[in-house]
Amino acid sequence: MIVSFGEWTIFLGLILILVSSGQGQECTTIIKNMEYSCSGRNLTHIPRSLPFTVMSLDFSFNFLISLHKCVFPVLFNLLFLDLTRCHIEQIENDTFYNVKNLTTLILTGNPITYFGPGCLNSLHNLQRLVLVDVGLSSLQPKMNNLTKLQELRVGTNNIQSMSLPPFMSSFKDFNLLDLHANNISIITTDDTVVMREISRNMTLILSRNPLLYIEPGAFKDIYLKELHIQSAFVSVNAQAKCLEALTGLNVDKLFIGSYRMRYDEVWVMNELMENLENGVPPIQLCLHMRDFQAGKSIASNIIDEGIMGSRKIIVVVSQHFIDSAWCRFEFELAQSRFMMERNANIIIIILEDVEERKTKNVLGLHKHLKKNTYLKWSRDPLSNIRFWIRLKKAILDY
Repeated sequence: MIVSFGEWTIFLGLILILVSSGQGQECTTIIKNMEYSCSGRNLTHIPRSLPFTVMSLDFSFNFLISLHKCVFPVLFNLLFLDLTRCHIEQIENDTFYNVKNLTTLILTGNPITYFGPGCLNSLHNLQRLVLVDVGLSSLQPKMNNLTKLQELRVGTNNIQSMSLPPFMSSFKDFNLLDLHANNISIITTDDTVVMREISRNMTLILSRNPLLYIEPGAFKDIYLKELHIQSAFVSVNAQAKCLEALTGLNVDKLFIGSYRMRYDEVWVMNELMENLENGVPPIQLCLHMRDFQAGKSIASNIIDEGIMGSRKIIVVVSQHFIDSAWCRFEFELAQSRFMMERNANIIIIILEDVEERKTKNVLGLHKHLKKNTYLKWSRDPLSNIRFWIRLKKAILDY
């Protein structure tokens, strides 16, 4: 069974000229001698044919299991380096010596298990460091030498405290800390000591953390440009307490409340998975963040693990579903299988009301809703009971 609520981003670029290293075409020239893209070429090395004048390099979606000192050719003019989802597991000391003038380094989506204590030592000019979804459990990577750092983005990790390391109090240009989608549930006055010492206009992003408690005075005498504190898990009562705890905070823009964009995802995790996988009999779901095969393309995972590997397909219709290109793609595939097998294996749940005209934006959805019975979620307790009985019967009915 596949639950459709995923959202991914695809980068589309202009293809101009290709650079060859003698082993086939490897990179795309965006701006000659200055900007190159080697994205998605299944490369295991940085091409030595790149000109030493290159300033921007997109090397995302390749294979660099271990980064060591000699992995990069001498590219002292390189300012921007994107290593998104390159399967990097280890970063050894002095890895970036040959690209030491970087100002932006992106390491998103790599399963990094080892950061050498001196792996970032060479990057004295680094201004933007992106460590989103790399398995971090704390804000303690060795980055003492990054004194020019302005932005640190460490969203979608397992960080449980927003406490910054003491040495960051000397980072005079630091102005953005992005901690979205981590596991921060409590903020104490001790957690904000370094931020209080920085004491300048900063943007702090705490969206999609399961915040339950902010100690009164935790943000006292802190000057922020923006504070994002939306959370899908914050109750109304908790929100009120959070607002009370923010007394003394100086902030130009404050964003607080329930994070609505991912309401459908929260419902799947808290309601659907809880009631089906822990029910009797237990019904196994296929969830992209847990069950999709690492290293496999998203489309292939949707087809193999989701559509073809499932006996029933649950479609959760919400505004987010209507707006998501990937959700529409999943539904169209499910429709194709439905037509081929002549088997009513699609179960539609209306999670929130969507305008009829918008359902027409999803190929086949409006027609399917007109011709087939669907389930509608309700917060009413009695309706809830009927909902789960009908859903389980639909799933178990061959």
